[in-house]
Amino acid sequence: MSSPEEGGGAVGAVSTDQAIIDNNTNNNPLETIIPIPGTNFTLSNSELRNLRSLDKAFGGDKLDLSAKPLIQRVPSSLGRHEDFKKYFKPKVISIGPLHHDDPTLHKSKKLKLQLAALFVKKIGVDEDTLYNMKTEIDGLKKCYDPKELEKYSNDNENLAWMFFVDSCATLQAVYMLYGQDYCRTSNEFFIKNDLLTFVYSDLFLLENQLPFRVLELLTRSNDGTKFMEAIIRFIDSTVKDPQSHQQDREWWRQKGEQIHLLHLLRVRLLFNKKRKKKIHGGIVGFALNVSCT
Repeated sequence: MSSPEEGGGAVGAVSTDQAIIDNNTNNNPLETIIPIPGTNFTLSNSELRNLRSLDKAFGGDKLDLSAKPLIQRVPSSLGRHEDFKKYFKPKVISIGPLHHDDPTLHKSKKLKLQLAALFVKKIGVDEDTLYNMKTEIDGLKKCYDPKELEKYSNDNENLAWMFFVDSCATLQAVYMLYGQDYCRTSNEFFIKNDLLTFVYSDLFLLENQLPFRVLELLTRSNDGTKFMEAIIRFIDSTVKDPQSHQQDREWWRQKGEQIHLLHLLRVRLLFNKKRKKKIHGGIVGFALNVSCT
């Protein structure tokens, strides 16, 4: 009978190799069992993969507060509520790729083409503008959540045309109400004011945005300046008090990078809030000084 010492350890102890063989026999023959030094248990390959997935989750997809905000869909948790859809789903007109194929907005394609045709006639857009849209298409794509543009991964031509038509339609729709020198001609197609109201509300929806760069490409000429001025008045009128008729362009000079119309509306709202806070603080300070004298 052999002694415990002859086995190199306690009675019943087996070598590491034997443990691997035994575990492979008892479980998956393709699975490798890895012993953990200093312990009495082992981890399989699948268990190690699970642990690595935790490491990856811990170190990946961290929120970058300095990153440029993307044009994307709202979280699915919000989309499940019917009452919330009115805050992100367009009612009349689709702008950009996210709702471009929505069958409930099919009639908006004709409306957009009519508006775009008016804009082209008014400003005299040439072929170079559309060409510039195509040359910058890779940069414009980066403004969106990549998964939203998978359909256009190999179709830059149709995406550029969509950007062109939708941006022309946006500028013309805004100009029709906020252009200072706009005058409807007798043969120009007519849009009811109530329909335009829905169009304007659609232009500020997160899922209905265009990169602001496409609007800049269309308004770089001297004639395009009046359309950009109309955009500024459009945002101003959405924020300022109805009784106020004074144009305040300080917010536009401090706007920083223009991302899309909804972002500019946010910039304008924050500027308005800061200004009111500053005015209120000045009044309170003045009142305190008067009361102390």
